[in-house]
Amino acid sequence: MTDSNPQILRLQVQGMSCSGCEQRIGTALRRLDGVVEATADHVTGEVRLRFDPASTDRGAVVDRIVLAGYTVEADTDTNNDTEPVERGDR
Repeated sequence: MTDSNPQILRLQVQGMSCSGCEQRIGTALRRLDGVVEATADHVTGEVRLRFDPASTDRGAVVDRIVLAGYTVEADTDTNNDTEPVERGDR
C-alpha cells in the first residue's frame, strides 16, 4: 500500500452507543486494505478515516461498516443526498 496521496472520508453512522462500538468499527475498518487510520465517535456518530484510494474506496468502507451492524447516513464532507445504507440494502 502506498500512503503518498491518502484521502480523508467522514461518514455519519447510526447505531453506535458506547466506546465498544467505536472500537468495533475502528478495528473493522483498519483491517480493510488501504485504510491508514480509522476513528469512530459514538457521541457524534462520526467515523473518520484516511485511506489510499488506489487500494480501497467509499463503497468498500460503507460495506464494512454495514457488515459490522451499523447504518451509514451520508458523507459529512460532501453534499450528497444519499439514502442511509443498512444491512440488506446492498
